[in-house]
Amino acid sequence: MDIIEIKYTEAVQGIKEEWLVNTNNNWYEYVIKLPIKTQIVYLVIVLHNQVFNGGFHQYFVNGYGQFAKETINALIKIGAIKKANLLQLAFAKVNINNNAPEIFRSQLIKKEIKPLFEGDDLYEPLDKLDSEYYLQEDEDIVQLLNRYLLEKNS
Repeated sequence: MDIIEIKYTEAVQGIKEEWLVNTNNNWYEYVIKLPIKTQIVYLVIVLHNQVFNGGFHQYFVNGYGQFAKETINALIKIGAIKKANLLQLAFAKVNINNNAPEIFRSQLIKKEIKPLFEGDDLYEPLDKLDSEYYLQEDEDIVQLLNRYLLEKNS
């Protein structure tokens, strides 16, 4: 097992299945309290897997978008600036009213963001961002995470 797998396994071992479908803050609070390197691995790997599996739309619909702000910071911390910018653009499209993070999180997990859950208004704009994400081969997430995890002062 490599260091990324170890950190990811550490991150997910305490997540309870019911948190993923409840509208409380347990999942968010758990992730935010993880040790920073473990948290960064979780946030970055989840984003990467969601985008490659179903795009930014899936990332937000599945509730992972509640961590968008933290994930943007995590991407910047590991040096994935272009991917951080794309997630920022996706977040701005979903959080169209520019709500405070806690209000956005609440609306997202309660599925109250109509353009995301009730219409297809966001499919095309988010799909364009997916395409840009896929093309950014110069920001290899695994390589950047490994480098970050092996740095002593990060």
